[in-house]
Amino acid sequence: MLAASTENMEGLGSPNASSKNPDAPKPRIWLGVKAGLKEAKSAIDNKNLTLAEQLLREILEFAPAEPEPWHILAAILNKHGQLDEARECLKRTLKIQATNIELQSDLPVSKRMAKLLWAQEDNVAALNMLAELLLNLPEDTELQALQQTWTSTS
Repeated sequence: MLAASTENMEGLGSPNASSKNPDAPKPRIWLGVKAGLKEAKSAIDNKNLTLAEQLLREILEFAPAEPEPWHILAAILNKHGQLDEARECLKRTLKIQATNIELQSDLPVSKRMAKLLWAQEDNVAALNMLAELLLNLPEDTELQALQQTWTSTS
């Protein structure tokens, strides 16, 4: 479903998008969109636009269909006088927003995805997914243990 929505976005969702650009950043550790954006915004607050640009490019390496990192990157590139690339980033932002990709409740949920969301500090989404899993498997002891652990730490 998502791939079909992004196929006309100039390679935003294609697996070969980064292999076409040998200068594309190679992230050391994938922190997730939420944590990456938090770090990038912190870097901007600390006037470290170079670090913020690097962090945003790392986010986009893994999540090119996210509009916010493209928008922030456009602002940084504009500030650095890289107007053509800034315009391209803004165009991507608008294309992504125009597709209006929204997560729907009928998407599959999994224990693995809930754990990944939790590891990326998206606790609300992880707990929501866990609750949905427990509705389908109320006797699953691992799910019960996760819920107990996660609710006590959040």
